Amino acid sequence: MTKEFDQILSESNFSDKDQTLIQEAWESKLSEAKEVMASELREEFATRFEHDKSVLVESMDSFLTNKVVEEMKEFAADKEKLIAERVQYRNNVKKHTQMLNKFVMETVAKEVKELHGDKVNMKENVTKLENFVLQQLSEEIKDFHSDKKALVEQRVKLVREGKAQLQEAKKAFIKRAAKVTEATINKGLRSELKQLKEDISTARENEFGRKLFETFRTEFLSSHLNEGTEVAKVTKQLAKQKAVNESLQAKVSKGQKLVESSQVKLRASADLATRKEIMAELLTPLARDQRGIMSDLLESTNTKKLKMTFDKYLPTVLNETVTTKRATQKAPLVESRRVEKTGNKVNTGVAQQSEVVELAKMKKLAGL
Repeated sequence: MTKEFDQILSESNFSDKDQTLIQEAWESKLSEAKEVMASELREEFATRFEHDKSVLVESMDSFLTNKVVEEMKEFAADKEKLIAERVQYRNNVKKHTQMLNKFVMETVAKEVKELHGDKVNMKENVTKLENFVLQQLSEEIKDFHSDKKALVEQRVKLVREGKAQLQEAKKAFIKRAAKVTEATINKGLRSELKQLKEDISTARENEFGRKLFETFRTEFLSSHLNEGTEVAKVTKQLAKQKAVNESLQAKVSKGQKLVESSQVKLRASADLATRKEIMAELLTPLARDQRGIMSDLLESTNTKKLKMTFDKYLPTVLNETVTTKRATQKAPLVESRRVEKTGNKVNTGVAQQSEVVELAKMKKLAGL
């Protein structure tokens, strides 16, 4: 529309000033018309907006009211249903709790009965095991004591028999060695005498040559070297000092050897005296045969362990000598008795006491 108005003005015969005035008036009128139309449109749109707003508010209000009413009804129904379910749950919980308590009590009572039975069975089994172990230990201890006693008796017997056989072997060896030694000595003496004759002749020849050399040396020294010179004096002094030093060293070494040998002899003599004193103290109460057997048994024993070894072999040596004496004597006639043979070992009072001590130690170690 503005273009058409501009075209009309350009085609008209108005001056530029008039065209400008007309143009300005046109624009002012046009702007006023636009403002009027805009205000009218705003009023119309505002009226429509208010109407639409009121309609929308009413519709939203009715919609929300209906929804809230429906939700409240559903909420009330759910609440009533929840209350009913809660009451029913409480009733069911009481029943279930009673049933659970009953089941738990029955199960616990059953388990307690089984535990008590297992405890009784375990106690019986432990008692049986303890009795079995004690019985086995007592049998093993009895066997050990009997084996130990038999071993000591066998050793004493071997020492006695070995002593007799050793005496016989010594006699046979002395006879055989005397013959062999006599033949060897005769043969050796012949060869030694022959060699001695040869050595004597050789020594005589050497002695004759040595005398000739000494005579020649003496004559040479007396004729060529003057004893009054300084060299001869120094030589003599050196020889004397050397001889003195050698004699002193020999005396010192000899003294050290004497001191060492005396110390060794003192220790050996002290040990020997102590051993003799202990042996005399231990063997004095015994008989001659018992003394010989015991001295042979204690021969290879250390001095510190003499008393312990003596106490170990004393009962066996005494029993052995008594049995041998009884065997040599004539046995008196006695009436025979029937003895029931059961295969059980006879226990002496000492063995029973030692077994009781061993069993007490075993129980203490086992924590019983």
